[in-house]
Amino acid sequence: MAGSRLLKKPRLRIQTKLLFVLLGISLIPLIVFAYIAQEDIVSISRYTIEASNSLGQSAAADSAAALEHLGTEIIKQKAQDVALQCRIFISSHPHLTLADLQRNQQFQKIAVQSVGKTGYTIVYERRTGIMRFHPNREIVNFDMHRWRDMLPEFWNLFEKTLDGSTGGGFYNWKDSDQVIRRKYMYMAPVEGTPYMVAATTYIDEFSRPVEETRLRIAAATEKIKEEVNRAINGIQGNFTAIMFLIVLLVVYVSFVMSRAITMPILALIKGAKAIGRAEMEYKVVVRTGDELEDLADSFNKMASDLKWHMEDLQCTTAEKERLQKELEIARGIQQRLLPQHAPEIEGIDVAASNLPAREIGGDFFDFIPVSLDAWGFVIADVSGKGMPAAIFMGLSRTLVRASTTDNPSAAAAIRQANELICRDSTSGMFVTLFYGVYETKRRLLRYVNAGHNPPLLIRRGNSEPMALKARGIALGVIHFIDLEERELTLEGGDILVCFTDGVTEAINADHEPFGTERLIEIVMENRQRRAGEIVAAIEKAVMDYAGKEPQFDDITLMVVKVL
Repeated sequence: MAGSRLLKKPRLRIQTKLLFVLLGISLIPLIVFAYIAQEDIVSISRYTIEASNSLGQSAAADSAAALEHLGTEIIKQKAQDVALQCRIFISSHPHLTLADLQRNQQFQKIAVQSVGKTGYTIVYERRTGIMRFHPNREIVNFDMHRWRDMLPEFWNLFEKTLDGSTGGGFYNWKDSDQVIRRKYMYMAPVEGTPYMVAATTYIDEFSRPVEETRLRIAAATEKIKEEVNRAINGIQGNFTAIMFLIVLLVVYVSFVMSRAITMPILALIKGAKAIGRAEMEYKVVVRTGDELEDLADSFNKMASDLKWHMEDLQCTTAEKERLQKELEIARGIQQRLLPQHAPEIEGIDVAASNLPAREIGGDFFDFIPVSLDAWGFVIADVSGKGMPAAIFMGLSRTLVRASTTDNPSAAAAIRQANELICRDSTSGMFVTLFYGVYETKRRLLRYVNAGHNPPLLIRRGNSEPMALKARGIALGVIHFIDLEERELTLEGGDILVCFTDGVTEAINADHEPFGTERLIEIVMENRQRRAGEIVAAIEKAVMDYAGKEPQFDDITLMVVKVL
């Protein structure tokens, strides 16, 4: 089967691939150059057209703006002139009432005058906002407040002048044919009277000549564009013909060069097939006097080195299998050092488990009979991993068990264990530890914490757990450590959860830790179950949370449930 795969006919021969490579190396720069040149030509033509168009549009826009500004000034002046005429007429006829003024033909001609072709002036009362003079008789004596919602833009300008202020601005006006056009209005007070004069008209009356200029500019620009495109098409045709001749030349040269390279490479392929058949004595012969000849010599050396490495690999594999077997034996020994099952203790249900991150680990737990009615509980985490941690774990467990047996004082027992560990350990390793002594008759728990994760105590009927903290440092660091011994009374339904940092620091695919909050949540959900079931639920939750992420630390748990 292997021989048939080696002899399989290639889909693309070396000569063909080399031809493609040489063509690519040669043609890509030409294509890039052609593309850049064409883009530059197109950019220049586009810039010419756009610059011409922009210049014309800019000039037209400037003209439109200037004419619109001139229109606003004319409307403003018209409003001021009519306001002055109204003031002169009213001051000359002080006895005329509003009704008299509305009937007076002369004053009506003064108040309502034309502005441009379609505009006009109007007169209204400044405080009431009532229209008094308007070319549309239906709006005379009309309260303009009624247009507040119908014409909000108009009203915003109109309302600002009800206190007698001058002002002006643009607003949109819908004609009877439903076409919206922009108007400009300016309002001026009639001094000494309660009236205001407003002048308004469509602003495009002043800028309409600019539109004709824009159309002429657009026509001229389009003609320039046609001429530029015609010139570009001619350049592209000439360039295409030149490129075709260059491509033919490159193809010929590439074919000749690929032939010169093909034969040495075919010899190398033949040698690779021989190596695949485990013919380590095969030699590749290439006489080109260049790098291909050096490659053939390197290939021959590789075959010789590969033969030696294969022999060495066989020895290494055998050694690795032997070490793996020894680690499996060491794992079995270490697991047998830990309690194989939890003891039966009056009044409590207890369970524990240990999952090493490697073949062997550094965590351990223990159940120690202190007296007839007292049991000691230990959970510990040795610094480091692998074989050194496993050896130190075995030493620490033995010394802790020896120090705590028949010793009712938790603090004194652990201080003694620390002295023994410091005396026998010169590796610089240490162990964190939680140790508690539970008296079954009084349901009293006395405990110390030597730098370990504080266990969680969940009281019956209480959703807030309590962390069992106590002053102390890890064992094996210094002699004569100071440990604080605390005590508390447990009640039926209380749950004590002891754990190592492999539980709370387990991470998921997003490198987020499992955390204490999730641990508390799992315990609360399973608080009615037995201790062994709670341990199993925590282990499952941690493994499900980590998913495919590798376990980087030992996971050790101990659950004590008071019945």
